[in-house]
Amino acid sequence: MYYSASKPVKRILLSLMLVPALLLVAGTFLAGLFITGEQSLDYFPLIGKTTLSLHAYSALFHSSVFYRSLLFSLGISLASTVIAALFALILAQGLRRYSSKQGGWLHFMLQFNLPVPHVVGAISLVLLLGQSGLISRLAYAAGLIQQPSQFPILILDQAGIGIMLEYVWKEVPFIAVSVLSILKSWIVPYEKQLQLLGANAWQRWRLVTLPFMLPSLTASSIIVFAYTFGSFEVPYVLGSVSKPTLPILAYQAYLNPDLTHRSEAMAINGVITIISLLLIVLYMRWGEGYATKQHSSS
Repeated sequence: MYYSASKPVKRILLSLMLVPALLLVAGTFLAGLFITGEQSLDYFPLIGKTTLSLHAYSALFHSSVFYRSLLFSLGISLASTVIAALFALILAQGLRRYSSKQGGWLHFMLQFNLPVPHVVGAISLVLLLGQSGLISRLAYAAGLIQQPSQFPILILDQAGIGIMLEYVWKEVPFIAVSVLSILKSWIVPYEKQLQLLGANAWQRWRLVTLPFMLPSLTASSIIVFAYTFGSFEVPYVLGSVSKPTLPILAYQAYLNPDLTHRSEAMAINGVITIISLLLIVLYMRWGEGYATKQHSSS
């Protein structure tokens, strides 16, 4: 029946087939948003709170701990995204000259960590870069340091270096694969046309390569930024307890045995959701506008 149906009927059938999965995903997401919203507004009948108020948000926006955690989270996410995007751009530019057959092992090495969960990468960094980790022990055995505690603090540090290293290690291949798929597809004819017209390498990159790959680079960077800003497991494993990111701050408030702190945890989650959505919208508008401008000028 499906193979013999017309094109509009096939689309309807495909849409109906997706409905159960969409309902499950959307239902879970919206239910989480609803529970977060009502509890952040102080509605928690279990402990007798049945009146909506903005008390939790007001307390949050007068808290220096919240602002310090917010700036720390934004800094880590921004630095990780920018560094990962730059490395991904360089990798994609370098690998575009190799076909899948010529540089098969390079493409494999580029993608080998994509299926590795973030928490596995975080634990690996602890074992590798911790003061009692493998590199510290090798440095001690080689006589470079007198004791393991002299090894630089890269894990559980105040600057979030370990967190950023994990994000960059994990997200560079993700962005590079997205950009590489654009560079190796239909961009080559346009570059050859410009070359025939006398354009140099920089002009070809600025007028053709960058505008074509920018939407892909922007979209993948948005995903990376949104993930790193709201990520919990990596800061939980690699971050300092005394300098938490926003998700960790929400987790600490959520675990408080005094249930009156539950609204504070949900208010932090609400702030994370709103900021992520706003930044994603702004970033997408900037990226699309820049790409359109470059297309029109080329």
